[in-house]
Amino acid sequence: MLVRASIGSLAAMGLYDANVDVKPTTCYLLQYSSSGCSAGCLFCPQSSYNLSSKEFVSRVPWPPIELEALLHNIGSGNFSRICLQTILKKDFEKEASSIIRRLSEVASNIPVSIGTTPVSEETLYEFRSLGVDFIGVGLDVASNRIFDKIKIPFKMEDFWNFIKRCVNVFNGNVFVHLIYGLGENDTEFAYTMEKVYEIGAEVALFSFTPISVTKLEHLPQPEIERYRLMQIIRYFLSKGYKLKEIIEEDGGRIKLKVNVDVHEIKGAFLTSGCPACNRPFYNERPTKVYNYPSPSLLDKEIELIGSQIRKLLA
Repeated sequence: MLVRASIGSLAAMGLYDANVDVKPTTCYLLQYSSSGCSAGCLFCPQSSYNLSSKEFVSRVPWPPIELEALLHNIGSGNFSRICLQTILKKDFEKEASSIIRRLSEVASNIPVSIGTTPVSEETLYEFRSLGVDFIGVGLDVASNRIFDKIKIPFKMEDFWNFIKRCVNVFNGNVFVHLIYGLGENDTEFAYTMEKVYEIGAEVALFSFTPISVTKLEHLPQPEIERYRLMQIIRYFLSKGYKLKEIIEEDGGRIKLKVNVDVHEIKGAFLTSGCPACNRPFYNERPTKVYNYPSPSLLDKEIELIGSQIRKLLA
């Protein structure tokens, strides 16, 4: 059985010769299909709607590899977690269960997450019974106004219902993926994050990355200062704050009500997601970091982040 693995994951296992600035702490896997995913998400190179290379997920190459070859070497990667991401294809749920079963047999000491679009409650319980302890939900689009245009053929309400089921089945160990910069406004994004926390899940925050030969290749990456704002809001929501305590609207734009000391909220700027998920440079180049994959790199650039926030607050 073929799967895809991020090039950083393969390099960590010694299966690919690549210079890796920051080692992935999670082994990232993706179901394989030569034609990609049958969903029509306009931003995703895996989508069969896009003519982009299926070797990529966001800006990172994910070469195919035999699952058994990967499992033979997975111990050498010193991973703290394995994350399997699904794609829409025939019987993808059954295949995902088969992959998870093999992971639990060979690498039972490494916890497993799965990232998926809506599946049945029965499938969720099966994933949990096979050892999955965290689930990521690819909501991605924060605005109901543009959801149907970008995330074909899904409906936003179906995702909200699915997130609630996931919270129930996985006892709140749920991360909802949201991509900032797809055409939503800041208010829509902030209130969608709050809704995620109100339901009992958490937000895994991504910045939009334009990928060649996708339908959204000409959409620019968001301003990093505005992305810092979303990171700060997500951070305070994760600490139990209500949105009305964090922000106020001023002329259609969001302004912070909380005091921000970059040294006190450093965790806001680290990669958000399941435990041990650092996704090194998944959304950005190392020269302009949106999500910091390690505390050491964050500490090196803490003054740069401070200047970005000062520009945001000016």
